[in-house]
Amino acid sequence: MSTPYQPLYKWRGTKIDEIGQPTDLDWLGYDGATIIGRIWMESDGPKRGQWQWVGLGPPVRPRLTPHHGFEAEPREAMRKVEEYYHRLMRNNERRG
Repeated sequence: MSTPYQPLYKWRGTKIDEIGQPTDLDWLGYDGATIIGRIWMESDGPKRGQWQWVGLGPPVRPRLTPHHGFEAEPREAMRKVEEYYHRLMRNNERRG
């Protein structure tokens, strides 16, 4: 059996507001203060139960595609965000 992906960046559960509790179904990834992406479990529709990921990162141009998708497992969605972030930073000649 293979070892689960070990995220390279800090991931935190999101909250509705400052007094809310983080959820296990919605996460933001951080490189320091920079939000590198978000993952969340789809609760409805044809992708219900899948983890959607969106790559974000700093405001650089050009942006890259694909910058979002779906994975069956949350750690794989984290991997996709982190891979996108690395490609984005390399493409814009920045650390990442």
